[in-house]
Amino acid sequence: MKERRIPFLIIIAIVLLAGFFAFFRIEREKVLIIENERDKTRTVVGVKSGEFAITFVHSIERTPVYEFYRINDDGTLTLKEARFYSLGTGLPFYADGGFKNEGGAFVVSMSRTLRQIPLRVSPVPGHAVLVDGRKIYFTDIAKTEDLLTISAGHRFKIKRLRGKE
Repeated sequence: MKERRIPFLIIIAIVLLAGFFAFFRIEREKVLIIENERDKTRTVVGVKSGEFAITFVHSIERTPVYEFYRINDDGTLTLKEARFYSLGTGLPFYADGGFKNEGGAFVVSMSRTLRQIPLRVSPVPGHAVLVDGRKIYFTDIAKTEDLLTISAGHRFKIKRLRGKE
């Protein structure tokens, strides 16, 4: 009796798994992990496009700055470009990868690979991360002057299939 029960349970498990995978798929998604060093909290943000930007208002020039990053398959981050709207203290004016004026913005092209990005939450409004059309202000997840560490990772998600693929 017991010998017949095991194959039956295996068949049931196979049928259930086949039914599950007929309607769902498991996908690997790139994520940003934002860790707050003060209170040891983590914010995990899915990044479908694999790219994101950090934006802030320069504390002296009072103009917006954008840094554009790519999440690499090995979990590193590559700073691809910095874009700003004035020249002054603390803003680059020379870059190995190229410096150009594009529609009123100064654009510095580069390729710098990083394991993580440490940053302090700015008291100047506008310090945020831009991910797939969403803007997440650092002051919504941390206090001014908190030290945040941004790194990349991945997670697995169950996605419902819509029609035939």
